[in-house]
Amino acid sequence: MPDVVTLTMNPALDLSSETEQLKPGQKTRCSLPRRTPGGGINVARGLHRLGTDVLAVYPSGGATGQRLDGLLEQAGIRTQSLPIDGDIRENLSLAEQAPHLESPRVFHLVFPGPQLAERDWQAVPETLEAIAPAPRYLVLSGSLPPGVPTDFYAEVAQRVSQRGIRVVVDTAAPTLDATLRAQPPLFLIKPNRHECHQLFKVEREEPEAYLAGMEALLDQGAAEAIVVTLGSQGAVLASDGLRLHLQPPSVQGRAPMGAGDSFVSALIHRLTQDGTLSDAARDGVAAAAAAVKTRDANLYRKQDLEHLRSQVQTHEHHPTPKQS
Repeated sequence: MPDVVTLTMNPALDLSSETEQLKPGQKTRCSLPRRTPGGGINVARGLHRLGTDVLAVYPSGGATGQRLDGLLEQAGIRTQSLPIDGDIRENLSLAEQAPHLESPRVFHLVFPGPQLAERDWQAVPETLEAIAPAPRYLVLSGSLPPGVPTDFYAEVAQRVSQRGIRVVVDTAAPTLDATLRAQPPLFLIKPNRHECHQLFKVEREEPEAYLAGMEALLDQGAAEAIVVTLGSQGAVLASDGLRLHLQPPSVQGRAPMGAGDSFVSALIHRLTQDGTLSDAARDGVAAAAAAVKTRDANLYRKQDLEHLRSQVQTHEHHPTPKQS
């Protein structure tokens, strides 16, 4: 059975293309579109690319769902799709490559997903509990579609953690906020810069400025570890006695579509190889940088990750002394 199970409640088929210039009110001629899996399911794709034994669990329905199922099967990724009545969503990524632009401008249009019936989402915890033997990690990734309560991930984490599964959460507000308020046992959460501004006050934009809020979350028992991804500034990691800023090398490429999922997949892969949290976060930063070098949502090339890993700089910080 798999080392890692990923749960993506709001999967998508990502449609991407390019155009020379966007002009309001006029037809925009685009290149041939490309379709790739998306909506958080890229974590499973990234883990599979690194050789991790992974199972992707997700709702699927309609013609778009059938196409997504086929793409994952072609990639050799083991899946367990949960049938729903609605059609899963399609998202759109359009790169404008006008001659006057120094680099392409990329527009991401993200749609909400189908309305899930109560029976659809209520069946998910039982599906996960039936996976035997229990995987080492469960990654709860991406947004929740309409109809699913915002504390759904908290319920899932509470139930599966009783089997000794380490739960990793990568989602946005308000789902992340509702999950943390419920205080289920979590191994790791991975908010980004924007999500941190909704969770706690950040005085400055330097990476170290996030540590105070991260330490407060650790003190509250939100998770055993917190990693905040900061785009071109890399990531900040906080866990028991460990405070690190991991700075990536400068990379030229596209807009970072899929960089967050790439980060999580490389981090979890290293942990399944019994790597330390700091080593895992280093791999995550390298994978995110490698994702910037690739086209569209094709994630990263394994050789790019291996090359960039040695260029990630690690800066250690000391935890804030606790008041007696």
